[in-house]
Amino acid sequence: MQQSLEFMEIGAIAIFAAYNLVLFFQVKTRYYLYLGLLSFFIFIRATLVDDGSMVFFSFFPDVSLELGRKIEYFSGYIGAPLSVLFCFSLYPYTLIKRYVNVFLGLYGLLLLFVLVTPYSIFYHTLGVNSILVLISYVILYTVLIRAVRLKKIASVYVLTGTILCFFFVMAELLKIMEIISIQSGPNLVNTGFVFFIFFLSIALSEIFAHSFKENRELNKDLEKRVEEKTTEISRASLLRDTLIRIVSHDIRGPMSNLKSVITLVKEEQVGIEQAKDFMGTIDKGVDHTIQLLDELMEWGHAASQNKRIDREELNLKEIMDPIMDQLKLHIENKNIDFQLDGEFDTVCLFDKNALKVVIRNLFSNAIKFTEREGSVVVQIDKSGKDILISIKDTGIGIPADMKDNLI
Repeated sequence: MQQSLEFMEIGAIAIFAAYNLVLFFQVKTRYYLYLGLLSFFIFIRATLVDDGSMVFFSFFPDVSLELGRKIEYFSGYIGAPLSVLFCFSLYPYTLIKRYVNVFLGLYGLLLLFVLVTPYSIFYHTLGVNSILVLISYVILYTVLIRAVRLKKIASVYVLTGTILCFFFVMAELLKIMEIISIQSGPNLVNTGFVFFIFFLSIALSEIFAHSFKENRELNKDLEKRVEEKTTEISRASLLRDTLIRIVSHDIRGPMSNLKSVITLVKEEQVGIEQAKDFMGTIDKGVDHTIQLLDELMEWGHAASQNKRIDREELNLKEIMDPIMDQLKLHIENKNIDFQLDGEFDTVCLFDKNALKVVIRNLFSNAIKFTEREGSVVVQIDKSGKDILISIKDTGIGIPADMKDNLI
């Protein structure tokens, strides 16, 4: 019964060692390496101890007893520094890092001493190891209690497993030093480490679950950012197309007028006086075009920076008069009856540049698609806080299949 229980403990430790070492090579996280090595050396020691099964020699019969003792002591001694490295990598504590390094250096010298000296000499280092084990637990409790106070993930489970393991290890040390007498049974260090493994399994499961949750939230955040960037790109593309349409639409008129006058003068179809009259109108049109470009660039910059609309109180008449001056030549050339009816001289709350672009496009389209000697009527009605601008013209209208795409 005792041997079956011991084999079960050894098997559990071996599986846990292999699991953590494989996990380390997959995720490259150091505390998995330290825990895997700790489990491995505890497993090796469990197969060598005098009160155990000593199955190590069954698998390796050619190994001398002297070498077996060396491996046993080395495997037992290295457990303390690996435990410290595991907890310190899981819950770093910069304030005591220097003391931890000194402790690891001392243990490194002790392990080297075991490797280079015979059993008859390193056997006497049990007392030194016991003192260093006690120091290791002081470091472990310092790190873990701080982690619990800071509410680090799974720190309560690691601390609980460490406390239980401590009692079993201390009992084993006291038994080895013949301070206490314990009846034969499973090796206490192995039993303590089984408890330690149990609580660490819970802790690592919680850490893994937390990491999985964080990765899932991170993926959601990345998806949201990608969606936002995609929306920004779509908006930028739409803005670019809108600016191109507006510029080509609103600048084509003044440029066409200028071209027409240049052609008339070049072909001597108008006199100098008439050309001067045309030039005055064209000069005003060019000024309006420059102003239009400035406004478009300002509006485009604001839109590309995702700025909010800069609303201000505006007088519709002051907005519409310059636009009508720009379109005056078009109206006269087509002999269109252009009427402004309703509450023309009223105040609204809107972005100045955006309102100019909208009204200019509405008026320009109405004139563009109205035949010669047609009519355009702009009606402005105010109802409470709302202002309705409606345009009615005798133009060709909008095809039915395009109306759904307007808004």
